[in-house]
Amino acid sequence: MGANMKSSRWSITTVTENDKAAIRELFNEVFAPEKMSDVLWEWKYGNGRGLGTVAWRDDGKMVAHYGAIIRKLHYFGSLKLIIQIADVMVSTKERGRLTRRGAFFLTAATFPESYVGYGARFWLGYGFPNKRAMKIAERLGLYAPVGKMIELRWQSSAAKSHLWTRIRHLQPQHKHKQKNKQIINKLWNHMADSLQDALVGVRDWDYVEHRYFLHPHKQYEVLLISRRFTNQALAVIVIRRENETCRIMDFIGDLKYLPETIKQIRRMAGVWGMKAVIVWITANFTKAFPQQEVEEHDLEIIIPHTIWSQAVPPEAIEGHWWLMSGDTDFL
Repeated sequence: MGANMKSSRWSITTVTENDKAAIRELFNEVFAPEKMSDVLWEWKYGNGRGLGTVAWRDDGKMVAHYGAIIRKLHYFGSLKLIIQIADVMVSTKERGRLTRRGAFFLTAATFPESYVGYGARFWLGYGFPNKRAMKIAERLGLYAPVGKMIELRWQSSAAKSHLWTRIRHLQPQHKHKQKNKQIINKLWNHMADSLQDALVGVRDWDYVEHRYFLHPHKQYEVLLISRRFTNQALAVIVIRRENETCRIMDFIGDLKYLPETIKQIRRMAGVWGMKAVIVWITANFTKAFPQQEVEEHDLEIIIPHTIWSQAVPPEAIEGHWWLMSGDTDFL
């Protein structure tokens, strides 16, 4: 581990493939009983998909990690490379030192200095810190808030099949890949067109395949809503069944088809014997979803924006993010 920076207590380095075991060990300590498997690390960070900064004690023990997953962003109509902040963690023995001399601050400040902002490799970063973590980062001058996450919930319905649209699973087998790719890329283009005034992570076939079809541990279902008589594809929805709740992970398509999408998913949840359908969405886009019979819950998850480096000012993007459950790395 060649140090990039030395504090009085720790060496700060950029993550390499050789650090995988130490990162997994720290994750298993901080997030116990949850475990990070070797294949999960590879899915997140392997093959150049991620990067990060870490802090080491003099005895070679990793005490902090600030990870990031590379994503493509549709930024007010133009394409940008950004990072999704992930696996921000500090050893339980070091958490009392949440100051500008602490391991968390040194990893979290070194990262944007190296990678984020004007003239850097990445345009901006986002993540999903809880309220406490966000307050600490704000106090240290690292983040500013630019949005928050809301949960929308509908009861499942007992409606019959719809006259004008139908819903079916997209089959993940390789023989269906080209057809699925055409459908999803076309729908993503429609979605990008309908979100010209927003920030939305690219949801093309390459992203969908890796995020959902190739996840090493979680099972997702990818569904297509189309016109019954013409077969015109209207939307693709990714769901995850969580006991009696159907979580909509992602939506791909023109936003005008959101009401029909929710109706179809509520109907299918009823067919499957589930009680409710939920969506996580940034607060600024809640009104894009059908408001009839909806319950709204503040998740107390704030969307952060890096302000440590010279970059896009937070007021330029505040209230413009489109983020859903699928934009996390943990759901």
